[in-house]
Amino acid sequence: MKKVCVLLTSCFVFGQEPPPRTWTNVTSLSLVATTGNTSGNTIGFSDKYTKKWSLMTLTINGGMIRSETTFIRHSGKGTSLDNATVYEERSSSVTAENYTMSARFDYRLKDKDRWYWYGGTSWEQNLPIGLESRTAISAGMGRILADTKSKWRIDVGLGATREQPTYPPAGYQNEFGTFNLTSSYQRTFHGNINYNTDLECTYNLKKIEDSLYIFKQGIAVTMTKGTSLKIGLNMNYRNIPGLISVAAYTPDTPPEHLGNLIISAKKLDTTATTSLVISF
Repeated sequence: MKKVCVLLTSCFVFGQEPPPRTWTNVTSLSLVATTGNTSGNTIGFSDKYTKKWSLMTLTINGGMIRSETTFIRHSGKGTSLDNATVYEERSSSVTAENYTMSARFDYRLKDKDRWYWYGGTSWEQNLPIGLESRTAISAGMGRILADTKSKWRIDVGLGATREQPTYPPAGYQNEFGTFNLTSSYQRTFHGNINYNTDLECTYNLKKIEDSLYIFKQGIAVTMTKGTSLKIGLNMNYRNIPGLISVAAYTPDTPPEHLGNLIISAKKLDTTATTSLVISF
């Protein structure tokens, strides 16, 4: 009788489904390379790790995008076209280089409550727009507005930022407090199409006209279990952009390098991406 009970218990235990996994990881990869008459490459990578507990959620993000273009210029030199020698000149430049890392901790006040506290930190480097580094911390409160097929939350908070421009303007203060407003929305269509849009607004409390807006949206279509194809659009708007260096030349032939000018970068940066997404 005891042997029968042990056998039945073992069958019951092995027949149970394993507990649901409490963590997820989503990795995005993109690569574009050209060779021949033109040469260039663009590499993109991002990773999002999420760990959930009953009332708490930890989210860690990392990403990078780097684009380098090689300009190829051909010219001929000689006393006539018959004996001219063709020369090739190459010059490379990095047109996009952005690295980001962030971590965020959310805590619901009670089970299934729509209100939550959050705290987070982030780091960014973007040399082509004149940003050597930006380190920020923030904390605040938010509310979940939808949590079914549509997931939407909005939160507000205060933070502190330490920013190091490549070329700091006169009288620049690299440490300042911030007011932060963020919105995150996700929606699933037909079971295999996922749409997301995120908005981050950051205001410098020392200089309120110095504001930063980051808008991200993307559509991912599931191809197989664990893989999908995603198209994304990121827009960064800085009301007071950083300073960048550009070379100045004379109008002579060949031109003579005069030196470098320090000018203001553009306020808006837009990045469009197509990437393979791996989820597990």
